[in-house]
Amino acid sequence: MEVTAKERGYYGGCIKEVGETFTIQSKKHLGSWMVEGGELPEHGTETFTGYVAARSAAGKFVVKDAAGQMVGAFIGTKEEAETEAQRLNDGGEIA
Repeated sequence: MEVTAKERGYYGGCIKEVGETFTIQSKKHLGSWMVEGGELPEHGTETFTGYVAARSAAGKFVVKDAAGQMVGAFIGTKEEAETEAQRLNDGGEIA
């Protein structure tokens, strides 16, 4: 079965790079980093959603990154934290 790597991965004794097309022995070997066929599917730009509102002490909310670390000095209500997280996800600067 012919597949294409959509992420870097390891198969058949070597590293496969993104966009590389190769053959796998069986459909059971199809990994989450592979897509069937000889080309990667066209898709729009991915939205980075690495920032989320998270509960802090005393019922206040902060903004955390994908690693769970607090970013910036923001502290506020849940709605304010969600708005701030969305602003950062849209490319805003950390205050």
